[in-house]
Amino acid sequence: VLCGPHGSGQTVKAANQLIVAINIQACAEAVIFLEKSGVDLPAALDVLSGGLAGSTVLTRKKDNFTHRDFKPGFRIDLHHKDMGIVTDAARTVGAALPVTTLVTTLVASLRAQGDGSLDHSALLRGVERLSGHTTEN
Repeated sequence: VLCGPHGSGQTVKAANQLIVAINIQACAEAVIFLEKSGVDLPAALDVLSGGLAGSTVLTRKKDNFTHRDFKPGFRIDLHHKDMGIVTDAARTVGAALPVTTLVTTLVASLRAQGDGSLDHSALLRGVERLSGHTTEN
């Protein structure tokens, strides 16, 4: 799909990575909120998947979240690189991306903690650490 002049494809790819990272972070926060509230996580994620909160990210990463399975798919290291591309491009065009900036920092934090080789759904690990939340999985 032609999205504009030369370079537009790279910009669309960067926007995709921005949306995916923010969506994974939102899902990770919801998982911890649900678990700390004593809610049946698999049931709750099924309910959420069927409503407006549903997304391809939630559908594809649901098992990663419930089973804490962070085998590499799309690695944190690669998402970190892509978030750098988003941040640089946004700065160049003068676009303020406050939530993206925060999620970029959280991705960088995971890398600094040695989680760079894990799947990007491991953003859940960062929320767990911030919440003092551990699971048996």
